[in-house]
Amino acid sequence: MVLNFFRTVIAGLLMGWANVIPGVSGGTIAVIIGVFERLIEVVNDVMKLKISKKDLVFISLIALGLLIGILSGSKILSWSFENYPFYTYSFFYGLILLSLINFKDEIRTFKIVEFLVGVLIVIIPYVVSNAVKLQDTQVSDSISYFGLFVSGVIAGGSMILPGLSGSLMLMILGFYEKAIATVSRFASRDFTGSDILFIIVLGSGVLFGIGLISKLLKIWLEKAKQSILNFILGLVAGSLYPITPAFHGTGTLIGMFLWIALGGLVVYSLGKIQK
Repeated sequence: MVLNFFRTVIAGLLMGWANVIPGVSGGTIAVIIGVFERLIEVVNDVMKLKISKKDLVFISLIALGLLIGILSGSKILSWSFENYPFYTYSFFYGLILLSLINFKDEIRTFKIVEFLVGVLIVIIPYVVSNAVKLQDTQVSDSISYFGLFVSGVIAGGSMILPGLSGSLMLMILGFYEKAIATVSRFASRDFTGSDILFIIVLGSGVLFGIGLISKLLKIWLEKAKQSILNFILGLVAGSLYPITPAFHGTGTLIGMFLWIALGGLVVYSLGKIQK
């Protein structure tokens, strides 16, 4: 019981970290740790205002991990990706690579169309973001809160879908820098009233997007489970492309393989806890 609680909090923590970094998917982390389907079911129950004590404990532990992950990630991972991007991405690459090997065992019938759609949905936004050089995008002080809410909906849907990055969607839509700066001020307890409004509007959009996508995924899981599993496999496989270490700085091959191995070890250890 204690190990399951620990695994759930760790799942939320890693999802929070992943959602801070463009190109890394919180939904993929949920698949890696084995909480994805449960998360979809619980979110749908919450939307129906029908939730058991067991589900309440689960979602509370996930939320606790997410909160810790987002607040710490805005500081720790921002520093890590700024100073050691090659090795940090190597770690996430190891996480996803081993989970992909494990996840394929759940596929009884391989469906090429669903798999390729999943791969392309992940790769295309990343290619687009590089093409328009979004790292130079700046958000003006005048914010459209309707646009912020809609961006939150899109980012929220991306956060729950394996392979898609909510942070990358925010970057494409032009709100990533502002969001990270605002969260960092909250972590430092140096926020303003406009920061609170920004978080409320963005957070409301994210929650709405998570609920909407969760509903669609639940329907798909019930109607055609093998179809959606192939789609998710494609999403997870596609997510290896944007986080390829070679795209993010330089480092030694030995160091890269060590960090990939460490990421794989984390997945293996969490799998043992799950069993």
